[in-house]
Amino acid sequence: MTRSTSVLRDALGLINLRLVTRKIGLALLVFALSIVWLRMPDASGLEVAGSVVLALIILAVAGLGESALILHLSGRALTPGRLLRGAAPLLAGVLLWLALGALLDRMHGDDYARAGYLNSRLPHTMRYFFTYARIALWLGWIGTALDWIGAGILALFVVCATASARPIHAIARALRSITYWTALIAGVTAATVITSSLIQWTPGHGLRIEMLSLILRLGTTILIDAAIACLLLAILAAVVRHSDAPYPTPAGTPDPSQPRTAESP
Repeated sequence: MTRSTSVLRDALGLINLRLVTRKIGLALLVFALSIVWLRMPDASGLEVAGSVVLALIILAVAGLGESALILHLSGRALTPGRLLRGAAPLLAGVLLWLALGALLDRMHGDDYARAGYLNSRLPHTMRYFFTYARIALWLGWIGTALDWIGAGILALFVVCATASARPIHAIARALRSITYWTALIAGVTAATVITSSLIQWTPGHGLRIEMLSLILRLGTTILIDAAIACLLLAILAAVVRHSDAPYPTPAGTPDPSQPRTAESP
């Protein structure tokens, strides 16, 4: 419990408005470049080459930018070598997350048919509670939970591989961190509920007010989601800092800088 409190306290000390704005700025920059890339024509070989170059630029901006944020949170110097080494596991983690999402989508593609089958196999007295709609909803929740658990594990590996001097030790410590998993569950739940509530709500007082409301709601959603993402990164960075910290010298032992034996008189 003391260790979890220490990690949370250190993580909260790493978060500030500048970090959140940098996270939002990086996301908006990558989003804007992606929109430009999607609108690029590909009718000729030169246009295809330009599209490939822009795609590589987007990957470099996203990888190096996120790597810089992770290294800054972990107290590491932003050297070119570390930025490049940090971008590699980040891009690998994104590819694995996309592959995991595709696999889960394929596994849960028949959830409605599966819900109908499970409902039909239940005794008649249990169908009043285990209805078709509830079973389908619970199966959807399971799929979402598996997706976010996988994303949390991949994020854990990426941050530890990017910033830790002892990545294996940091990964093992992060996997056992109650603070990280509690924050992940609470943060994802809060972000999902708040985002869906804000996006689906409309004031209904004319186009001008609805457009102003949409802008305010999108801004609030982006700010909340970015703050939650920064909190999770800060917790992982705090775990890395604790993992890489030198072990204290036990009481009663000589200081490492002092000789352990005295010269004979």
